[in-house]
Amino acid sequence: MAKTLISYYSKSGNTKKMAECIAEGIKPTEGMEVILKKVEDTVIEDMLNSDVIIFGCPTYFGVMTAEVKELMDKSVKYFGKLNGKIGGAFTSSGAIGGGNETTILSIIQGFLIHGMIIQGVQKGNHYGPVSIGAPNEAVKEECVRYGKMLGDLCVKILK
Repeated sequence: MAKTLISYYSKSGNTKKMAECIAEGIKPTEGMEVILKKVEDTVIEDMLNSDVIIFGCPTYFGVMTAEVKELMDKSVKYFGKLNGKIGGAFTSSGAIGGGNETTILSIIQGFLIHGMIIQGVQKGNHYGPVSIGAPNEAVKEECVRYGKMLGDLCVKILK
């Protein structure tokens, strides 16, 4: 069975709601198990034992939060062990021009350096889901589609 790790940092609950919607999109994918964890409860073994790794956090100064960066920094010790896994990212912020894309790209950059596979998004936010404040219905739907897309990609790759 393929595993998806969705690890998130959420102070207000907005990013957590997005993580839950992404999980909702993956769960119906045949043969997929979803592990939803706060980033502070995530350990490197969770990443090593997953086929899909998705990180989410609020936008802080246009980059990932310190909590997510700390986990990413710890993963350096296992460089090469995440090669070929699927990665994804999402964020929430307080404003449209608040650094949303750069936050997602900061996470994706770390995943690419690990040799992970990143799929772009054609419908919606191109790098991954973004919510301005609390996720509305459109954002929730985008998160579900994003989860489905990454779950489907995993199934294709593991065939």
